[in-house]
Amino acid sequence: MNLDDLADFHAGYTAPYLAWAVAHHDRELIAELLEPLDIISLRALAVVLAAQVPRPRTRPDDGVIDEVAVRRAAAGEHRGPLTRAERIEAVLLMHQQGARRDLISRRLGVSWATIGRILGPGEPRRRESA
Repeated sequence: MNLDDLADFHAGYTAPYLAWAVAHHDRELIAELLEPLDIISLRALAVVLAAQVPRPRTRPDDGVIDEVAVRRAAAGEHRGPLTRAERIEAVLLMHQQGARRDLISRRLGVSWATIGRILGPGEPRRRESA
């Protein structure tokens, strides 16, 4: 069996069953699916599985701001990465909405120092209690 056929087989049979077994913590099925595979089959399966993992949205940081992504990130609904310009806008939006720095930091994945740089020197630098 050539590599393309092997990958097609794993994409149609092994990968879906393996994903189900992992999601349901079925160790016996995982072992049953993986045990007969040689190194070439394991590598082909790994490629198939890696191709099924969704990749986050990435874009060059060209200064263009996706306002929907900014609002969703500020609301805690956005899962993909933001550009630098979008992170700045999201920090400003959350600050205008009265969000505390600890929430801004957690929700947007930015440091307190970054928030301080974005908000400027007039903002208090102390950590609020949770």
